[in-house]
Amino acid sequence: MATASEVLNNFGIDNWNAKVYGSLSTAAQLSLLVKNRAQALRMSYLLWKLNSQTAKFFQEVDDVMTGKHVAAQTQPCEPISLERLEQSRDSLIQLGINLGRIYEDARRNRLTNHSLIAGPVTALRAHADHFLELAEWFDSFQHMDEIEQAFASAREEKRLGEVYDLSQVQ
Repeated sequence: MATASEVLNNFGIDNWNAKVYGSLSTAAQLSLLVKNRAQALRMSYLLWKLNSQTAKFFQEVDDVMTGKHVAAQTQPCEPISLERLEQSRDSLIQLGINLGRIYEDARRNRLTNHSLIAGPVTALRAHADHFLELAEWFDSFQHMDEIEQAFASAREEKRLGEVYDLSQVQ
């Protein structure tokens, strides 16, 4: 299992930014069209493009996390700073929120019944959730000490026999 820093190192900061901010740019263009209900063909094209970009992005992330893809590093990577990790997390949150907002605007404007738009806009909603989950995963690496403490405490309680059946808990 790769850490968030390894994922960012494997992508390379510039490549990561290009992918995330490129998707944000496409989402902004799409947001304008959805609010106005204008140009259904253009909107459909941007939806398919954005869904394709995000699907490729998540495939690359999955490949890095499972070890299927390792970047050929010509020079050693510098460690990812806490600030860089926070910026990456924030950009993922921003993208997830924007995609969710586009879906909600499309739903309010009754575009989820449009034959060209319904499928891709629904897929966009799933991608929004994935971006937010990835941001949450990045955030968890900033609080590894707290997480380890919680698991250590649970292991100690189990060792001492302080385990209760779920039906006993009120």
